[in-house]
Amino acid sequence: MKNNLQANPLLFKLIILLACFMLTIVYNQSKAAGVPARLHTTNKIAVNFKHNSEKNELTIRIKSGTENTLQLFIFTADGILIKEVAVCAHMVTTVKGLGRGQYIYECFDNDERVKSGSLIIK
Repeated sequence: MKNNLQANPLLFKLIILLACFMLTIVYNQSKAAGVPARLHTTNKIAVNFKHNSEKNELTIRIKSGTENTLQLFIFTADGILIKEVAVCAHMVTTVKGLGRGQYIYECFDNDERVKSGSLIIK
């Protein structure tokens, strides 16, 4: 006499499919538990630049949800590091000596890049 699983192959396939689905869910939840909480949150950071040509200085303002000190790197268009500046959120920082041209900036929070972009000084 055959048992129910041998008699009905569709039922057997359905049970296997359900088991695979449940294993996938358990695996994804265990992987998500190992990810640090900071990756789950989105830090919206705004970097604002204003150039004063009379004083030849660049004013930098960072708006961020964190109060950490951020590292801002300014590169030439060729990728050569020009300035490295420690900036705090909600504070004004000035950089002197940047001439006309196109620059690239990258902003880091604890060795994690949080913002990058380009900057043109006319």
